[in-house]
Formats: sequence, structure tokens, C-alpha cells
Amino acid sequence: MSRMEIALKRQPGQHLRPDDFELRSSALDHALDKGQVRLRVHWLSIDPYQRGLLDQVPMFGRRVMVGDMMAGRGIGEVIESRSERFVPGDWVIGETGWATEAIVPDSALVPAAGASEFLSHHLGVLGVPGLTAFLGLYALGDVGEGDVLLVSSAAGAVGSTVVQLAKARGVKVIGLTSGAAKASFLREQLKVDGVIDRLQGPPLPQALREAAPDGFSCFFDNVGEQMLVDGLGALRPRGRALLCGYIAGYEAGAPVVPAETLRLIMRQRLEVRGFLVHDHASRFGEARSALEDLLRSGQLQAVQTVVQGLERAPAALCDLLAGRASGKVVVRVLGSG
Repeated sequence: MSRMEIALKRQPGQHLRPDDFELRSSALDHALDKGQVRLRVHWLSIDPYQRGLLDQVPMFGRRVMVGDMMAGRGIGEVIESRSERFVPGDWVIGETGWATEAIVPDSALVPAAGASEFLSHHLGVLGVPGLTAFLGLYALGDVGEGDVLLVSSAAGAVGSTVVQLAKARGVKVIGLTSGAAKASFLREQLKVDGVIDRLQGPPLPQALREAAPDGFSCFFDNVGEQMLVDGLGALRPRGRALLCGYIAGYEAGAPVVPAETLRLIMRQRLEVRGFLVHDHASRFGEARSALEDLLRSGQLQAVQTVVQGLERAPAALCDLLAGRASGKVVVRVLGSG
């Protein structure tokens, strides 16, 4: 028995390229150990953090080496089981890697409930991005009417959910994005109060002043680097900022946080908080239930980009890092049923 998988072919340069990876066949014919299941992978999650797994000094404490299968989460159907938790036909979420099949211990899997056409939402609005948006807004403080919220990467997996949740609370929301298509989507579909396309118009500090002459009360940052610096500079005195993502930093080289920004935080008495969603795992059940209710009622849209075929996963990650994708990026693994 064999599977198809994507492996790292060479150490990437500063900017990731699709041909840094290769599609190959590998054997997966060994018998299951007790507690393991064999999965047929149907969906893969494409996430910014995966770029950090490829660095020679990995950002997240683990590293994908040259020759290794690419790491990543996915949704699969159990086709063989030596588990007391799962039986063939069950749908589960876990660390599958970029492959058509996987053998995974049941302790590393969680059920993926719901109709098959909505399964991919468990990697997006009902998964880590949605949980990050929901719990991140709580961590940012009592965001509600009277607040003016700036959201970077507003058309991304986390940002597109943040803007919808904030709008439902009566918040005035200004979204930062790149490209006319994403700007139009934010205005017309998500009804964002204002959109700044960083590829058009004046320099970002000027655009921020024009969008909120009295400053922003809150900033939900998914980008980092210079956008973080400019966003902090646009906050009112005693403004609040949540540092949630760092997509600009994965391929940017040396970080850009000038000393003047630190002085600004002190001078403006800003509240700046780092946020990792897994610190709030005790609230995942509550948050997911609320998101499911909002999705079911039509009050929340699941924004995603679907890429067809395992072989296109490397290009999907490159497009995500370059800002060419909207919402949650998922790969539909073809040839997996």
C-alpha cells in the first residue's frame, strides 16, 4: 500500500517557492499499533505558521527537514482502526501531513462532526482561525459600540471572522487588506465600514489618519512588521492592541520594531497584548458552539479559498504568504474518495 505525499525538496530561500517541494510516492503498508487509525485525507489546512517550520532556526520549536513530508493539519475519514474511540467511517481532524493517507494515534485526533460539504469549515471558521477571532476579541477587552477597530489582513482567515463578529457588536470596523478584489469583498460582502488597500492610495500612516481622524480605540493585528508599527501609531491614547499574527515576518528577514515604537507605547499608555489561542483551550467548546450557532443562522459567513489537488498545496502556501488568497485556504485532496 502506498500514498502520495509532498516533501521538502530543498532548504527555502527568503521567499518560499512551489518548487522547494516535491510530490512523491511512499509506502504506508505497516500494520496499525493499538490506538492508531488509518485515515484517507480529504482536506488539508494551509496556514502561515507552516512557513516557520521550514526555517533553519524554527519559530515554533519543530522543524521540517529536507526530505521530510510537509507537516500540517487535515481532515480525514477513518478507513482502518485499532482505536476504541474511532471506527471506520468516522471523520476526524488531526496532524495528517501533506499526504493522501496517514496513520495517526487516536489521542492526537478530534471528531469532525457535520455534513460532508461543511467539513472544511472545521479547519477555518469552526477551527483554529475562528477560535482565534472569537477569543481574541474577548482578550482585546470589552469591544463594542463606540469603539473604532482596525483589523489587519482583514480578508484573511482570522481577520474576516474578526470583522464580522465586531460588526455584530456594533463596532465601527476599518479593514486593512491588499488588492482591489479583497477590498471590494470586504466592502460589499462583509459590510466593513472602511477599507484601506495598502497597494493603492497614500502611505499607510496617512491612510490611517484619514480613516479615523480621532484615532482607533482598538487594533487586532494579524500581520506584524511595519503594519504593526503603523497601526500602533494610529491608536488613541490608552488604545488597545492585540498581537495575534505575524504573516509579514515569516519571509521578511530581520524584524522591524524601531525603538520609537516602544517609546510610543509608553507615551500613549497603550495596552499591547500578545495572543496565542491555545492558551485559551479551556474555552474552545464555548467558542465553537457560539460560532456554529452564528454560522447556522447566517449571521457569520465562512470565507475560504479552496484549492483542488494535493500537488497544488505548495503553491497554495506561497500564495497565502504573498497575500494572494482570501479567507481560510484549504486543499481538497483529489484521489481520496
